[in-house]
Amino acid sequence: MTKAELLSTYVLPLLAAALTALAGFVGTQIKNLYRRWVDDKTKEAVVRTCVKAVEQLYRDLGGPEKLERAKAGIRQMLEEKGIFISELEMEMLIESVVAEFNQGLGGGEAVT
Repeated sequence: MTKAELLSTYVLPLLAAALTALAGFVGTQIKNLYRRWVDDKTKEAVVRTCVKAVEQLYRDLGGPEKLERAKAGIRQMLEEKGIFISELEMEMLIESVVAEFNQGLGGGEAVT
């Protein structure tokens, strides 16, 4: 067998298969990173929306009741989108949004 035959018979197909596998792996990793980024942005937007809604709709409720209403809304909205959020992550995002609101409003009653 000549070098050219060996190259065209074995090396080139093997190289093509390796490059295809590499491209598939890189594509999958990019898709996963993008999906995590989109999920994080969606979580932040949903938490912000729910906290604002609770503050507007349930002004007469106390902090613990508002917190439970916000959590219920967040869980429901994210479940509809197929996005999982842990209890800790939800509480941290809520605290962050409430702190922003309180700084912007100069205080006031918080959700938590």
